[in-house]
Amino acid sequence: MGCRVALGDVCSFYRGASVPRTRMYDKGAYLYIHYGDLYKGFDLHIDVEDPAKPIPYILNNEKIKDSQRLRDQDIVYVLTSETVDDLGHAYLFNNPKEKPTISGTETTIVRVNRRDLVVPAYLNYLMSSPRFIRELRQYTRGMKVFRVHPKDVARIEIDLPQTEVQHQIVSILDAIYAKQQANSKLNGYLLELMNVQYQHSFCCNKLTLGSIYDIADVVYGAAFKSALFNEEKVGYPLIRIRDLSTFSPQYWTNEAHPKRVFVHPGDVLAGMDAEFTPCLWQGEMAVLNQRVCLFEPAANSGVSRSYLLMALNSLLAFIQNYASGTTVAHMGKGDLEALNVPIPARGDLERFNTIAEPLREQIVQNSTQNRKLAALRDALLPKLMSGEIDVSRVDFTQLNSHLA
Repeated sequence: MGCRVALGDVCSFYRGASVPRTRMYDKGAYLYIHYGDLYKGFDLHIDVEDPAKPIPYILNNEKIKDSQRLRDQDIVYVLTSETVDDLGHAYLFNNPKEKPTISGTETTIVRVNRRDLVVPAYLNYLMSSPRFIRELRQYTRGMKVFRVHPKDVARIEIDLPQTEVQHQIVSILDAIYAKQQANSKLNGYLLELMNVQYQHSFCCNKLTLGSIYDIADVVYGAAFKSALFNEEKVGYPLIRIRDLSTFSPQYWTNEAHPKRVFVHPGDVLAGMDAEFTPCLWQGEMAVLNQRVCLFEPAANSGVSRSYLLMALNSLLAFIQNYASGTTVAHMGKGDLEALNVPIPARGDLERFNTIAEPLREQIVQNSTQNRKLAALRDALLPKLMSGEIDVSRVDFTQLNSHLA
């Protein structure tokens, strides 16, 4: 038999330590989980032995409380953010060798005290579910900075099946997660192979220089009205600058803007503020918001989307130097026109495209599969946790060994 409990009856909550970026290093006394790193590289898990991205260190002269030290199977939870969208992100901290690690500013440690009732990995999936996040955000406070107090999280009640059932549910969801992580890692390798081929093909040759407009049609996003954004998935997903790193738009719009621009998986985008980092869009079809540009191969230019991505990446330092603005760096059409990009011979482009375009297409296929897996996970979560799908009937010995 399962039970229904309040989170505060089975968990403790601790605030992270505040350490600025300037005091983080490649080596040090403690690993440090910085709030800003959680959204760029980590998803559901933080694996110390095989992190999705490097984890910085802090020195032993920082003022650290014992409660701010992360233990294996703690949950790093986001309860403070500049946007409501980011509240409720949960990351299971896997650290079996217990390497000294500190949870950072604006994070909350959720520690399971009753492991006889709660499997931490199960709780992490539960707290990451859309249903739980919706309930959590009912307690949101603030205007410019949004917060949910741990005492409000503590009063949320959850249904817990027996721990054996929790472990079985985690095994199923972990299999989905592992496939997503494998696809994401493969995509990183494919992008690096594309870059290596670009460097080999073009960077050692003397190439003609021209304007980006000689090889690309640059399409600017539309100024959609933020008052008409919605989270109910009505209309089309809306790509904002902050979505370029996650490929997961938080808002939808049904506004029939006359300058509405559609973006498809595998298109090349770049933000016109902040870092200007170009990317290969790996999300679903969406519309483009202002201050984000779509780069399409110009007619009869012979360039591919793969080439445009690599060429823009190679010019990143120059792009940043052309930025203008005061409090927020901004790049306008004139800045783009001032860029000199290499324009290879048609034969060299064709040879590059023959190798690079299949890599880009495989990245799109892997990303599409990850979105389908995420949708499957979200659909399974409530059914598994409510018992609508009875995992006791699943013969785990007949599945892959990592599920047994």
